[in-house]
Parts: sequence; structure tokens; C-alpha cells
Amino acid sequence: MLTPSYLVNEKFDDRYFDVVNALDEAQQIHFRNNDLLERIASANRAGKPFVIGETGFGTGRIAVALMEYIKMSSLRDVAIEYYSVELYPISPSRMLAILDGFRDRVGAEIDALVDAYQGIDTSIPGWHSLHLRQPFGTIEVKLWIGEALEMVEALEKPCDVWFLDGHGPKKNPSIWRPELLLAVGQRTIAGGTCSTFTVASAVRNALMAAGFTLKRHPGCGGKKEVLQGLK
Repeated sequence: MLTPSYLVNEKFDDRYFDVVNALDEAQQIHFRNNDLLERIASANRAGKPFVIGETGFGTGRIAVALMEYIKMSSLRDVAIEYYSVELYPISPSRMLAILDGFRDRVGAEIDALVDAYQGIDTSIPGWHSLHLRQPFGTIEVKLWIGEALEMVEALEKPCDVWFLDGHGPKKNPSIWRPELLLAVGQRTIAGGTCSTFTVASAVRNALMAAGFTLKRHPGCGGKKEVLQGLK
């Protein structure tokens, strides 16, 4: 059993995720609200990888939730490029311990992620590759160790969708600052989307300034509303 403190990112004094609804939350906010399965299928038909951007890798919870979500669909031969960033990477053992609470549900996905993660040296800044081979296809995680704006500016292609999932604006304001969200908008395809759990006015204003038209969706668990943006 994990102690509450083990789930807290000590750099921001905030939990990595809601321990009860973490997978369901990711799948509702970031996957269903972005029509992800249909868009991945469309990219597959066009012979292109589907490109995901994420601000805040943390424990890899969203990557695990994504593997489960696609596994439960009818999609096959999937090719996804998944770009994420982490300024304060955790150890593989801590990642495993935190995610292990979901083992009965996503044990194989947890093992795939942790096995790949322990093969990189997170003390070295810049890009690192995690190859996640799954029955439905492949997710190529490109993890930037460093600051989020640096990662976004280092992207060589725009993303189809962004998962904006750093800690909340009060705990980690730097990952929601206007210049970072403006860069996210600049590296989103026309017709691309973003999604986030926060509906804070400063975040809404920055996303609109970055070129997104915003829509509110029902939240998950105790969260009343969340945001989705269309570029």
C-alpha cells in the first residue's frame, strides 16, 4: 500500500494524480474528449503516424492509460509518436511502485513502460526514446528531460493533439505560462486539439491567445468541468 507522501511530487507539493480515478480521468479528458480513436484510425488510413504532445510525463500514467484505451478498441497496426517532457524525472522503482496500484487492470502496460523507462539515463538532458511495442501497434515515446518550453521548441513537427497535464496552475505556474502555451499552439496542426483538466481563467486566456477555440466538457470524479481546445 502506497503512503500518501509517495504519490506527492515534492518539487510542487502536489499529487501526481487522483489515485482512484487516474486512468479513467486520462481516458475521458484526453482521449474521448479529443476523439482520439477516430483520429488515430484516420492517420493510419493515410499512412501517417499520429503525433501526440504532452506537458508533464510524471509517472507515465497517461501513456499507460493510452495503451489500455487502444488495446480495448478494434484498432490495429497503430503508429503513434508521443512527445513528452519531464523536468524532475523519478526513478524506475518509484514509477513502478506508484503505478502498481493499477496492476490488476493494466499490469502488462505498466511493465512495458517501466521496462523501457529503466533503459534510459534520465540524468542526461534532452531527448530519450522509449519503444513501446503493443499488440495493437507501436507507441514511440520521445521523452525530453528538461524544461517544457525547450521541449516544445525542439519539436521538428507539429502535433495532432496535446495533453496539457502538468501540476495545477497554483502549484506549477511555469507549465501554464502564456509563452509556453503560445508555443504549443504554434506546434499544433490546423484542426488539431489540446485538452486539460484545469479551467482556470489564466489558462483559458492563454490558450485562446495561442489560437485555440475552447469548449468545456464534463469532468471526471470530483472535477466538474475540463477543457478541450480546437486549433
